[in-house]
Amino acid sequence: MLSSFNKAINAAEFIITCELSPPKGINYSKMLELAKPLKNLVHAINITDGQGANMHMNSIIASHLLERESGIESICQLVCRDRNSIALQADLLGALALDIKNFLVLSGDKSSNGDHATAKDVFELGTDDLIKIFGQFACGLDLMNNKINQIIPAENNCFGAAAHPGVEDLKAQSNKMKQRIEAGAKFFQTQIVYDLEQLKRFLDSIENIKVPVLIGITPLKSVKMANFMNEKIYGVTVPDNLIERLASSDNQQEEGFKIAAELITEVKALNGSGVHIMAIGQESCLPQIIETSLSHIN
Repeated sequence: MLSSFNKAINAAEFIITCELSPPKGINYSKMLELAKPLKNLVHAINITDGQGANMHMNSIIASHLLERESGIESICQLVCRDRNSIALQADLLGALALDIKNFLVLSGDKSSNGDHATAKDVFELGTDDLIKIFGQFACGLDLMNNKINQIIPAENNCFGAAAHPGVEDLKAQSNKMKQRIEAGAKFFQTQIVYDLEQLKRFLDSIENIKVPVLIGITPLKSVKMANFMNEKIYGVTVPDNLIERLASSDNQQEEGFKIAAELITEVKALNGSGVHIMAIGQESCLPQIIETSLSHIN
């Protein structure tokens, strides 16, 4: 049976997703508290896998808890950083056994960037290798072509990968995206975009991509956050006019929400297929952010 998220993709709906991190501990009530108001506002919630190379509850278990307790579909992130090929396949089998159907496969941030800076990175597999696992399972095989005890039909699952509007060679990225679609990818989520010209160039470059590409949107909380994005986050540009708007506002966070809503409106106007909202440090405001955005695009 297809997931509701997969059905929305097939129906060419304008997709809205957001993301939450699992708890750093075993009490997951806060995650559920943040999730439940989003039930009728988003198509699915990304559950991050060691976001920023920081240790949190396993993303598969957190995704299962989210779906069981809230009825909201998850997009379970799986990163290559922490596990070898045996562990990644084992974890994916476990996730599928728990009836998790949506996945986002990523490389993952280096451990040196996170809260366990001396941890050893694995990276035995790359993202394309992780994508290949889905195809192998659909053939009833593991990565070494050993039989598994049940064929896992590819059409039942929905996995996606990342894209980056800020890369220099957009054509090469588009070609890589097409290869991943041929391997079975059904959607993409992008790095954050603030610059409209960058957004337009990127959307032009993926004109022939026939699966949803969800544009990354992160509401700016302050001028300080905008400057951090410009200085520290690769490929992300906050234009001067947006920084000036924040600086002249009496409520910089509210202004950031308005800017995010305007960006989402632009994505829809440019025939983009959806957005992925990453409310870094502002997760409790996600309903307000999304409702403001919906009022602009409906």
